[in-house]
Amino acid sequence: MNRNEFLVCREYASIDLAFTMYNLYEMLYGEEDEDIKALYGAPEKGYYDWFVRELRNVLSADYSCDATASQKIVSEAEAELRELRRENKERMEFITTLSDRLVVYEHVLNRCELRYAPQEKLDAFLRSNPDDEIMIQINLFVGGPDKDPKTAMHRIQSLVGEIPTQLTKQKLFEMIDRAMTLYEGSDETALDEFLYMLRMAGMVFPTGSYIGEYPALEKPLNDFEQTDIKEMDEERYNTLRDEIFELAGKLTFIIDYYNDLQRCTNDLLALCLAKKWLPGSDKMFTEAERAAIEACLNGNPDDGAFIPLEGHIEGVSEKLNAQMAKVVAPDMNAEEEEEYLDVATIARLLSNSIYAEIDPLFVESRTVTKELIREKEDVFFEELKDVFASVQRPVKKAIFAKIIENLPPMFRTAEEFTEYVRLNLFGCRDMSERCASIAIVKQICMEEA
Repeated sequence: MNRNEFLVCREYASIDLAFTMYNLYEMLYGEEDEDIKALYGAPEKGYYDWFVRELRNVLSADYSCDATASQKIVSEAEAELRELRRENKERMEFITTLSDRLVVYEHVLNRCELRYAPQEKLDAFLRSNPDDEIMIQINLFVGGPDKDPKTAMHRIQSLVGEIPTQLTKQKLFEMIDRAMTLYEGSDETALDEFLYMLRMAGMVFPTGSYIGEYPALEKPLNDFEQTDIKEMDEERYNTLRDEIFELAGKLTFIIDYYNDLQRCTNDLLALCLAKKWLPGSDKMFTEAERAAIEACLNGNPDDGAFIPLEGHIEGVSEKLNAQMAKVVAPDMNAEEEEEYLDVATIARLLSNSIYAEIDPLFVESRTVTKELIREKEDVFFEELKDVFASVQRPVKKAIFAKIIENLPPMFRTAEEFTEYVRLNLFGCRDMSERCASIAIVKQICMEEA
C-alpha cells in the first residue's frame, strides 16, 4: 500500500479508538447503577489499566522526535497489545459459554411456564388455537409476501429451534452427519467453524481457567443445574426464571465491555502496525483525536472534545473497505512480505470480526475428505454423548432444538416441513410444553407480520 492508503487506516483506527475509548471509560467509571458497576471487577479494571498503559506509551512515542526510540516504543507496545488481545479473547470465550448455557436454560424455562396453569386453561388455549389455524399462520410466516427462498429457509430455521423435538440421539447424529457431508471438498477451516457453532449450541465447552471468577454470573446457571426440573414447584420456577432473566441483562453489559476493549486493542494495534510504513513526520493521532483520547485518560471525557471528530468515520470506513478489498499477496521479496503481512493483519483488526485470529495470521488448512469428516464427527459425537449423560432430559431436548436450529435446512419440500410441525409440535404429549411452544411460535409469526 502507498502512504495515502496507510493514512486511511490510521485515520479510521484513531477515530474509532477515540469513540470506543469513551464508551469503555463510561462503562467502568460513568455507570451509576450499583449492580451494574459491581459487574466490572478486578479483571476488567486490570485489562483497562493494561490497555491504558500501552496507549500512553504509544502517545508518548507519537510526541518523540527520536525516530529510533519512537519505533522501539511502538514495537514493544505491539507485543503487549497482541498478548492483551489474546487474553481478552480467551476470557470472552468463557463469557460466551455462560451466554450459551443461558440460552439453553431459558429455552427449558419457557416450556415450563404453563406447567402450573389449571388443566381447563390449557384446554381452552388449545380450543382457541386449533392445529389447522396455527399451521396456516406458520405457512404464511414462512412463505411471506415475497416468497423469497432464502427468507423462507431462515424463517423455517427460526421456528425449528422453538418446536419440541421428538428425535432420538441417533437421528440427531444422522442429521449432523448429513450437514457435515456438505463440507466435503471445502476448506477445513470452514468445517471447523461450523463445528464450533454446533459445540456452543450443544454446550460442549472446554474447561476454562476463569470458572469461579464471576460468581454473580455463574450462580443462576448453577442454581438451575442443581434443580430437579421434573419435580420443580412453582415457587422454585419463579425464582429461577427471575434469576435467569436478570442474568441475561448482566451478560449483555459484560459482553459489551469486552467487545469494546477488543475494539480499542485492535485499533491501537493497527496504528502500531501502520506506523512502521509511514514517514517519521506522520503522526498516529491528530490534535483533535489526541485531545478526545486524553480527555478519557485524564478522567474527564467531555463530550465537547469529540465534536470535531463527529461525522468523519463513515466516509473513512468506505475508503478503508474499498482499499482492503484490493489487498493481494505480491511476488514478494523480504520487505514486500513483511508489508503484506502487516496490511493483512490490519485488515483483520479493523474488520467487523473483532476476534478474528491474527497469531498466526494464516493457517495451513487441509481439504475436507470423507475420512476427515468421520474423524471430526466421531470426536464431536463422543463430546455430545458426555453432555447428554450429564444433563436432565428437558435440557437434552433443548440442546437438540438448538443444534437443529444451527443445521442447514433439512426440508426438501413444504410437505416435509408441515409433517415435522405436526409430528413434533402438535404431537407433543406434554400439554403444558405444547401450549407454551405454540404460544412462542405464534409470537414469532406475529412479530414478523
